[in-house]
Amino acid sequence: MSSFSLWAAAAVALTVGLGSTAYLWSYRRHRTEVATGIAGLAKMRWREFARLIVEALRERGFEAESVEESLARGTQAELRLVRAGKPWLLSCKLGDGDYKVPAATVAELADAVRFHGAAGGLLVTTGRFDTHSERVADGLDLYSGESLWELVEPQLPASTRHEIIAAAQKRSIQTIVGAWGAAIALALIAGFAVPALLPAPTPATDGAPRGDEAAANDSGKDPAGDDTTAAPAATPPAAVPAPPTPASAPQAAAPVPSASSGDADADRAEVIRTVGALSGTERAAWSTASNLLIYRHTDAQKPDVDAICQVLERYPELRSSRVQLQPPPGSDSRVRFFQCKAY
Repeated sequence: MSSFSLWAAAAVALTVGLGSTAYLWSYRRHRTEVATGIAGLAKMRWREFARLIVEALRERGFEAESVEESLARGTQAELRLVRAGKPWLLSCKLGDGDYKVPAATVAELADAVRFHGAAGGLLVTTGRFDTHSERVADGLDLYSGESLWELVEPQLPASTRHEIIAAAQKRSIQTIVGAWGAAIALALIAGFAVPALLPAPTPATDGAPRGDEAAANDSGKDPAGDDTTAAPAATPPAAVPAPPTPASAPQAAAPVPSASSGDADADRAEVIRTVGALSGTERAAWSTASNLLIYRHTDAQKPDVDAICQVLERYPELRSSRVQLQPPPGSDSRVRFFQCKAY
């Protein structure tokens, strides 16, 4: 028996190596780009960062009211913005990857929005929000991580974007090389382990009688010369009844047909149009590329949530979007966040 199984080693190396490469290059590389870009933003001065955010929000219909005067109030001031003739408040928080915006800070901006009668507020941070922030983000749009990078990336110089992409690719390649090293190590272990685990083959036996055994068989005697009596034929085993045919397994639910056009912007526009026509909905809008904001005439019930999810599930690239339900004016209900499908 061979002490090394080449096919087992090759199978393990290719499976682990190719699987790791696909994951690290197609998924982790983008997250590395985002993390690298956010780390660069965190090194900016607060005023530079605030100006960058204001410029990025212009693409989404916001205009600043006296930017320099707002910036002069310092890092604790809320910047005044206007969209569609309605005032908005913007708060920018700088910090590294370990910085966490507490829920109290989010609640303070929400109170300021209500105090000033603003249409809404935006809170942007290079850190992250704690787990309770969304519960108190009444009427606020929160930007961090992926959503922040989607907002500011188009405003960065091409040279800066290229540097970030190159740095992320370099880190991804280094990680992929390490993954292939681990795959080869696992392949060597598997190559030696598989043969040891396989059972030893049974040696073949020659069933043909030899010499005096053959002669004895022909004469009906055993090799010692005694007569042999034919053994009675073995009684065939009784027929085993066939097992009953199992009941057919229930059919899986048919998948929701995709309505994706291949154009993400066109699909988002179609979702807004369709959701806006649902019962109880005042209007719908994409506050970010992955956050669907829905204003309601009535408080949303389970059938309303199911109807919204039925629309989103028709678009594979949008079905995991976060949905933000705004209760109707005068309602005691709080803002509701949910996802129809997990990532």
